[in-house]
Amino acid sequence: MTISAHPTPAHARWPAWLRPHAWVFLYWLAFLLVLEPGNILRASQAGQTLSLPHEVIRILLAALLGTTVTSAVHALVERFPLRGPSRGRHLLIHVAGAAGLALTLVVASCLLAAWVFARRWLPSWDEIWDQLVSNFTLLMFALAALTALVQVGLQRTASTVPPARPAAPAPALDAAPALTQVQVKRRGQVISLPLSDVDWIEAQGNYVALHVGAEQHLVRDTVSRFAARLDPLQFQRIHRSMIVAVDRIRVFEALANGDALLHLTRGGPLRASRSYAAAVKAAAPQPNLKK
Repeated sequence: MTISAHPTPAHARWPAWLRPHAWVFLYWLAFLLVLEPGNILRASQAGQTLSLPHEVIRILLAALLGTTVTSAVHALVERFPLRGPSRGRHLLIHVAGAAGLALTLVVASCLLAAWVFARRWLPSWDEIWDQLVSNFTLLMFALAALTALVQVGLQRTASTVPPARPAAPAPALDAAPALTQVQVKRRGQVISLPLSDVDWIEAQGNYVALHVGAEQHLVRDTVSRFAARLDPLQFQRIHRSMIVAVDRIRVFEALANGDALLHLTRGGPLRASRSYAAAVKAAAPQPNLKK
């Protein structure tokens, strides 16, 4: 039996989806505990005594309820990041999203209170309105702080992951050499077209279109099969249906949503999806790149 000298931390063994929810649960728990002295003071001024078991159950249920918005907040931050040229519009989207989440949490908390404590199926409209007046602003503040924490966390994660430069494939003894030219038709004649003349390639039905300046030439093939026969140091996939010659990239323009706009020496511009943008940036000639 082998024993590792560096055991894996317990939190690292948690499922990836559970870790952010656990941190958000602790966030809501801390937020509710900070508010609890105010609740006790108001109850005391009203001549009421809060039951400790009742308050513990209420705080735990409220923290669990707040944790349910974790995925929604992450999705909003990833889809509408609070940086880049569109941050003003994205901020308005986040405000609207936080308002919707706060309203949902208020209604859900009233339902839980009716079921668990009042033994009723539905709360009254007065109870919902009272909770909205008392807690809506606090929930908006809590959701804004949570959004900021998620944004910082995603930025730190992105900054610690260096862009991967695609490694040249190891030569195999039986591997076919990369294509250097293809046979195409031009004005009724079959000619040999050097791939070094091609600016970019796209799928068109059962064909791939090779763009050479203002001209295009069709070759019957799928884009995936054709891409597998190209030199990866010369051509890069930028979309599931599009390939670009890396030495034709003049300007690499990063977009706010993770995509990129590629300005070519001729033709274009072409849009690289976020799945391929990092690899394209790493493979393209560095002096020609601009953010």
